[in-house]
Amino acid sequence: MGKLLSKIFGNKEMRILMLGLDAAGKTTILYKLKLGQSVTTIPTVGFNVNDREMRDAIILIFANKQDLPDAMKPHEIQEKLGLTRIRDRNWYVQPSCATTGDGLYEGLTWLTSNHKL
Repeated sequence: MGKLLSKIFGNKEMRILMLGLDAAGKTTILYKLKLGQSVTTIPTVGFNVNDREMRDAIILIFANKQDLPDAMKPHEIQEKLGLTRIRDRNWYVQPSCATTGDGLYEGLTWLTSNHKL
């Protein structure tokens, strides 16, 4: 990953599960963080989850595509997902735009600040 990501994460080892609707920008976010640029992507198929490994996971939600006029605002996503009912772990909704990178590093900074070793 890039120098900035190394600066954010340091030597912390983390497992990150990225979920989202089709065409939500998951792959675009990954490439923006890794390469520092937007790339043309094709749909990604499949993933694996081990529930036991995720039992203590904190939750970071990127409210992506904030550059679009109809994008849901973070407080709307919080309400629709019922996040205020989650009391056994930390969670955060970060507004973002994967194509420009806006909000991505801020979200990851929150993630590293709230990650328990």
